[in-house]
Amino acid sequence: MIKAGMFAVAALLGVSAQAAERQVYLVATAQLDGSNLAQSIFLHEPQITELQGCLDAVRKGQRGRDWLQYHHIFQRDRFKGFTGHMRYRCVYSDLQISAWYDKVRYNQPYLISIDDDAVLSISRPPSLAQCSTRLRALPAKQQAQSFCAMGNQTVTR
Repeated sequence: MIKAGMFAVAALLGVSAQAAERQVYLVATAQLDGSNLAQSIFLHEPQITELQGCLDAVRKGQRGRDWLQYHHIFQRDRFKGFTGHMRYRCVYSDLQISAWYDKVRYNQPYLISIDDDAVLSISRPPSLAQCSTRLRALPAKQQAQSFCAMGNQTVTR
């Protein structure tokens, strides 16, 4: 009985430790319409620990056009002659993602996947062309949950 109780406590502590590593991120993607060209950023607010808080911040930011949380600016003037749109996804991740700075070049290709449970996974192929090849090779469901984008942040496990 005591061993079983200790195991249950140890299991609960293990789950708590795993949950503590998981953080909420906002994945903001600027997509050039009619193309596969996109740039993504990964924004983190330490005080937001659940998806609902992220969703609320996105709703407020879009409505007020003032991002008090997840602060970023979509510079439409960079899309002169083209149309583009922003897509926002709130996700969980245990990846270590460096802070975002807009001035750093977007020169890192990412294959970004967000599963049914809003869990983010990121891989870094050598080029955007190879990212597209890997994306097309995924099973249909996973392909629908994934996309390629350029970024400027460092992602580690």
